[in-house]
This record gives sequence, structure tokens and C-alpha cells, in this order.
Amino acid sequence: MKNIRKRYSNQEVIYNSLDEDQFGALASKIAKEWHFQSKSNLVIGLEGALGSGKTTWVRGMLAGLGYEGRVPSPTYTIVEQYELEGLSVMHLDLYRLPESNRLQERQLSEFEALGVREWMSKDEVWLIGEWPSRSPQFIACVDIWINFEFQESSKRRVILSEATTIGQDFLKLLS
Repeated sequence: MKNIRKRYSNQEVIYNSLDEDQFGALASKIAKEWHFQSKSNLVIGLEGALGSGKTTWVRGMLAGLGYEGRVPSPTYTIVEQYELEGLSVMHLDLYRLPESNRLQERQLSEFEALGVREWMSKDEVWLIGEWPSRSPQFIACVDIWINFEFQESSKRRVILSEATTIGQDFLKLLS
């Protein structure tokens, strides 16, 4: 992919000046590499402004994993589940959970109702959560943070950083 600068240091990988095609292709390539190289469970937190590409990134990842169906935003369903050969991917949109500083008991029960702990007790499961800041419980599980930033015109910057040793191992696969 041309016009992409990649820097790897301190467990952070940065891709700059990605147009829409490069953005989706990068998500696809990363997911394919991660799944090929590691059979570990993985929790990914996606951060960025509204419209920055969180769901588009998940579509690219699923395409890289061989999924050919429709990938809707989980805004209203909260969770979309994808069963692929040898891997289950759960795409969560946590925006509708109560804010973590309010109604903490209700927020915890709604998070528990999503079944995250059950999914993580199974083998080869990836949880990909949009708006992770809405759930301290989800934040505590995140292995890799992916942050999306707008750049000039229709380009984006993608920053991947590790939060656990599992995340560190996955990021090393990109070097």
C-alpha cells in the first residue's frame, strides 16, 4: 500500500494517510495475519469519533477472515456474532450501555447480560468492541486498542497499541 508509513516502537503500530481502500485492505490483512499466526482469544477496543471508521474496520477484518456476508453496525442489536472456520467473532457496540459513572450496578448487569465472560471461556473467540469507554468491565479485558483519527480530506490515521501480553504478542506479528 503506498503512502503508508508504519512505525513500530514501544508496542505501538501507526499507519498514516490511509484512504478508504487502504483502510479496509489494512484491516483485512491484519486480521488474516493475526488469525493465521495465533489461536489465542483476543479482545480489541475500537476508539474514535463518530464516523471515524470503527464498523468499517470490523468489516475489513471480517473480510480478511473469509466472511462474505453483510456486516451491519451493531448499534441497535448491541452484538453481532460471526461464526467463521475455527473462529468466533463478536462485534459489540457498547454505546447504549449506561455511562460507567452513572448507574454502575445497572451498567454491570447489562454488560454481564451480553455474555462476554462466557464467550471468553471458549477457544478462538475475538471480541471487538466499539465505544469501550462505556464499560469498565470491557476495558479491563482489552488486549489491543485501535484508535482512529481523521487526517486531511478523507484520510485516516490508525494507531494500534497493546494493553496486555497477549496484545503485545499480536502486535509483534505486524513487524
